[in-house]
Amino acid sequence: METSLELVRTGSPKYVVLAKVLAEQIRMDLSIGAPLPTERELQVSYQVSRDTVRRAIARLAAAGLVYNVQGSGTYVADPSQIRKGTRLTGFSQDMAERGFKASSRTLDCRIEPCPAETARALGMEEGSEVLLLRRLRLADGAPMALETARLVPGLFGEALPDPEGSLDAQLAAHGQRIMRAGQSITATNLSVAEAHLLDQPVGAAALRVDRVGFTDQGRAIEATETLYRGDRYGYETTVERDPA
Repeated sequence: METSLELVRTGSPKYVVLAKVLAEQIRMDLSIGAPLPTERELQVSYQVSRDTVRRAIARLAAAGLVYNVQGSGTYVADPSQIRKGTRLTGFSQDMAERGFKASSRTLDCRIEPCPAETARALGMEEGSEVLLLRRLRLADGAPMALETARLVPGLFGEALPDPEGSLDAQLAAHGQRIMRAGQSITATNLSVAEAHLLDQPVGAAALRVDRVGFTDQGRAIEATETLYRGDRYGYETTVERDPA
């Protein structure tokens, strides 16, 4: 077992080192679904504070190594299953945190008339110009998600965005950043074309996530529909009962 002194000697924050130690134990000793020691047990074993333990576990959860069950504990995650939480992150960030190399295959990138549903979401007039970007998102070369994004034109200056790169990074480079988003998640089944792109059987389960992204000034600039493979993705949130 590492001691608090050994944790300090590395020069890194304690929670970062503790997360690395626990990640190594998960890889070497624990099977999928196995429980981690309780927060109290980790505090005692590593002589660290409760805050350090919680931040270390949060780091492991962000990397997809563990997941939390409210009122029960923390468990080893299936590495093939990506669990998204409530943080606002993009695909590239999600994959990087899990040790995958993100890439994209562009299916369409053009200016088109804005559909009615998108117009309502972005506060635009139906039929006005909107930027369409449709991409197959991959992790280490494997298809993971089918993404159809529509964005307010002019966000990238006079040019179209690089469809192979991170939209979040490109928006930030042009002084635009999505700070909050409203989204809905529904279960669906893949059509013939969708299944072919995602390398799944026709009718396979998928998660459809519809998201509208807003800047810190409250301006809606992006409406995106993403189909995630049901065998690779899950969503987890914490819910609480109203006080009696």
